[in-house]
Amino acid sequence: MKQTIAIVEDDREQRAYYAQALRDHGYQVKEFEDREQATTAFAEELPDLAILDIALKSDVGGGYEVCRYLKQRDNSLPIIFLTSRGDELDKIYGLQLGAWDYQSKPVSLDYLIVRIESFFQIRQAACQINNDGKNNKTGDLKINSRTMQCFWKAEEILLTPTEFAILSAMVEVDEAVSIDDLIKATRQGVVEDNTINTHILHIRKKFKKIDEHFECIKTRYGFGYQWLCE
Repeated sequence: MKQTIAIVEDDREQRAYYAQALRDHGYQVKEFEDREQATTAFAEELPDLAILDIALKSDVGGGYEVCRYLKQRDNSLPIIFLTSRGDELDKIYGLQLGAWDYQSKPVSLDYLIVRIESFFQIRQAACQINNDGKNNKTGDLKINSRTMQCFWKAEEILLTPTEFAILSAMVEVDEAVSIDDLIKATRQGVVEDNTINTHILHIRKKFKKIDEHFECIKTRYGFGYQWLCE
């Protein structure tokens, strides 16, 4: 049986539309129309993934509060914001709260399903690496593949699942990893070279925010990247 997905959406028709599509793909779906209803249910049992609207009835930032509540309960729980609010500041704030993804309505069901399946594939692969006992610790780097958490010098770095998959692919081996192999690690289908370069840039920035002298991700020009702390 597939995972449980919670949808917190105040529009009944939209909620039913997304819920039915997810059920058609074998997921268990729980539907909630406001913050109070959702958090009451989450106090009893957490879903495997949550899809949140931001404005819930008159509660204009209700989805943000649900996200904050879920992250307090389980920081590794994946959250997707699905909302009509497409302002860049809203997106930045949602991602800073720890959401895995932020999609503006309307979004195609096919795309949404792919994003959800992509996350679960990344988590499964990360757990497999952990179960195999490979490279869950490298010097100042600590990786918890089960919860998809990353720590550098004992401070947590909040990586997206895609960034976590790329980092795991690099630390799993001693040699450089090609762009093609990093693309495969993201499990997102068609990904351009420049997209990987952008993810690497974001990963480096997150490490440097904690450690300004961080230089462990080496560029191998014309090939890919390598995790190497000298």
